[in-house]
Amino acid sequence: MLLYDIGNTNIKVYHDGKVSIDNSGFFPKEKFYYICVNSAYHDSLAKIENAVNLKEKINLDTNYKGLGVDRAAVCKALDNAVIVDAGSAITVDIMREGKHQGGFIMIGLGAFQQSFATISDALIYTLDEKIDLDAIPQNTEDALNFATFQAVVGAIEKVRGDLPLVFCGGDGKKLVHFFNEASYHDSLVFEGMKKVIEESGC
Repeated sequence: MLLYDIGNTNIKVYHDGKVSIDNSGFFPKEKFYYICVNSAYHDSLAKIENAVNLKEKINLDTNYKGLGVDRAAVCKALDNAVIVDAGSAITVDIMREGKHQGGFIMIGLGAFQQSFATISDALIYTLDEKIDLDAIPQNTEDALNFATFQAVVGAIEKVRGDLPLVFCGGDGKKLVHFFNEASYHDSLVFEGMKKVIEESGC
């Protein structure tokens, strides 16, 4: 099975259980399934006969208005969890007994860096996921990292409740260690896509 997750920054490919990144913009001649949030590819993908768009095939029980296809797909993977997809943006979605309870969106870790840099060159910093959120920073590098990670971690803790906490996305590895009993799954969106394919019979 060949699956494509076409995001705003990267194109992730799932093939025979392996996940890779292919930003070439070239798609295979064999049948493949995809979700796409990058408008630059919408028209070209629609013209490929062997490409199956899963957007209209996702059946998710939710009252949320305007849920992106990427979030809907990842939510299909788990029935009971707080799912954090940390990419260009960070999305947090709550699933309980197969129903989407809602969620929220934050800017990604890289966007925090870019935002600080627009204020002053003195606020350019390198992300450091080893920052101690229990210690008051004593230098600017730590201060910026503290603010960045505390903003994200605090928001997730606010909605976590009693549900398992599951991370995915490129920056998920930088966040997962801040939480007890949390896990990281690189292929979570593809697990959701496979479930959609199975349910829809496409």
